[in-house]
Amino acid sequence: MPLQILFLNMVTDIFPALALGLGTGDKTVMSRPPRAPGKNIITNKKWLAIALHSASITSTVVIAVVYCKVALHSDDQTCNNIAFITLTLAQLFHVFNMSSEGSGFINNEITRNKWIWIAILICSGLLLLVFALPGLRLVLGLSQLSFKLWLSATTASLLPLVIFQGYKAFQKIYSRES
Repeated sequence: MPLQILFLNMVTDIFPALALGLGTGDKTVMSRPPRAPGKNIITNKKWLAIALHSASITSTVVIAVVYCKVALHSDDQTCNNIAFITLTLAQLFHVFNMSSEGSGFINNEITRNKWIWIAILICSGLLLLVFALPGLRLVLGLSQLSFKLWLSATTASLLPLVIFQGYKAFQKIYSRES
């Protein structure tokens, strides 16, 4: 729904982007040679990563909705709510995929950035607030959901993070063997 999309964009884009901007970044960036002027800014490897990010988030939302509809026999509004929650949380968790290549999953410039954690808390709080306040729920066309549905959406929203971190680990192993 249009207001859900607006809420989603405001919540998942503003605070995490500000937090990333306040981070220290990769300390080795200035020791790397500059990109050749004739080379593309976005390499084929980066395009592949963008496609993987997009496909993993999209497929996760679809899987969550199908699970909700088929396995839990939920109505269309509940499935819409699951799509909304899954997409919101998947985009919030996606910020952890923004660490530099070669950095670890647990200890990197993103996980050390206190502003990222604050942004995720704020955004998660706003998401919970929308579901907790009947007026906001009504405006956004949402309904109260059971713990099982929240757990399903949250679990599904973690899949893109797992997929991309697996991709990064594979890239690290593959680059060592080459």
